[in-house]
Amino acid sequence: MAGERGQKKVKDKWREKNWYTIVSPAYMGGKEIAMSPGNSPEGMIGRKIETPVSDLTGNFKKAGVKAVFRITGCQGTRCETEFVGHFVGDDYVRRMVRRRKERMDVVTRARTNDGYTVSVKAVIVTDNKLTNSRKATIRKNSREALDSKAASMSLGEFAAYMIGDEAQAMISSVNKDIYPLKKIEVRKSEVMGRSEMGSNVAPEPIQEPEPVQ
Repeated sequence: MAGERGQKKVKDKWREKNWYTIVSPAYMGGKEIAMSPGNSPEGMIGRKIETPVSDLTGNFKKAGVKAVFRITGCQGTRCETEFVGHFVGDDYVRRMVRRRKERMDVVTRARTNDGYTVSVKAVIVTDNKLTNSRKATIRKNSREALDSKAASMSLGEFAAYMIGDEAQAMISSVNKDIYPLKKIEVRKSEVMGRSEMGSNVAPEPIQEPEPVQ
């Protein structure tokens, strides 16, 4: 009995937490994307949340694509977010490439008209092997098209553009005279930061080596 009386009560840390509603940015519909426990509104800031793009757009073909948001602030138990990137599952990319015979990776750092630099990675597959010259032209056309589109859009507009079907259609269109592209996916994006408005210095494109087939 004495031993029982001497035992300390263990606090239930979960009961001390509040549940916070996390919503997507207004340019992504301002929808509820998650509920998460936290000790305080301040402690929620900076957390990253992943959600299927299909939950944002209703396009269930995009169920394998995840958008990533970061909490920027909370009003009570409602937390606002900003888009920081997206990604496609590796298994989906592997299945996509396996059915085809040639893979090309397109990598660039695009800049939006509100000053954000976004690393964009796309994968293109074709039914047949291509010459190095054709592959180089397709990569160049695709990078330039993505850079040009980003320069005409805000971050929110470009984010919606990348996770939809429009980017794939654009890449196909700018390369239609080079070779018919059977499958295209913007497989990953990451917001790298924001530069001072009014700067005319364009970010340098980044290169990735060809993957081993």
